[in-house]
Amino acid sequence: MENGLGINAWFLASQIISFLILYFILRRWVFPAIMKTLDKRAAVIREGVENADRARKELSEAEARVAKMLEDARKEAAQRLAQSTQAAEHVRAEIEQEARNRANEIVQQAQVRIQQEVAQARAELRSQVADLAILAASQVIRSSLDDEGQRRLIEEFVAQAKELQC
Repeated sequence: MENGLGINAWFLASQIISFLILYFILRRWVFPAIMKTLDKRAAVIREGVENADRARKELSEAEARVAKMLEDARKEAAQRLAQSTQAAEHVRAEIEQEARNRANEIVQQAQVRIQQEVAQARAELRSQVADLAILAASQVIRSSLDDEGQRRLIEEFVAQAKELQC
């Protein structure tokens, strides 16, 4: 059975029936399996996108927490530095005061020692002057007052004075 167009109706009908059977089989078993696979794939992709968004949010929150922790650490470090500086300044002031006190003690001790040495030197000087005066007086009394005697007296006095100083 052919018509004027050269189409065999039995072949066309068998092809239409084969197509419908194939369409029915594809729709019944294959399309649902493909749709299920595509839905799973879409769900995995959706979940991956959601996970990525959640990870971005968590990352930004973590970065904010880290920034806050760093700022807190900087503030604490600055505070500790200020406290350390203040403590060091206090210690420096104490050391300076202690050094001033010690220097004053040393100066006072040195002044006392100098006064003692001056007093001792004056006492020794008085003693030596008295010894020299006694020596000179004894020389004057023992010798006569002529020129030659006076020269000899002076030479003896100078020699004895040198012996006393040594």
